[in-house]
Amino acid sequence: MPMELLRRIADQKLPYTVYAPAEIDKLRVLRAAELVSAFIPPAETLPCGESHKPAQVLAITAKGKKALQDQAEGIVDP
Repeated sequence: MPMELLRRIADQKLPYTVYAPAEIDKLRVLRAAELVSAFIPPAETLPCGESHKPAQVLAITAKGKKALQDQAEGIVDP
């Protein structure tokens, strides 16, 4: 789940590099929701299949920090 990744990122020193394709997909969701600022290079299609380059999380936005705080306090948006 993307929020689990956001919690993990919050515990890391930034910038934080994400390597796993599944994690990069979750990072795309977090970035689209404006919870993080991240550089995510496009995936490349190679003869042997799709290849992902590492992504970098540059910052957790104010919206992302609020989402983490709300989740820790048990506040859920309707």
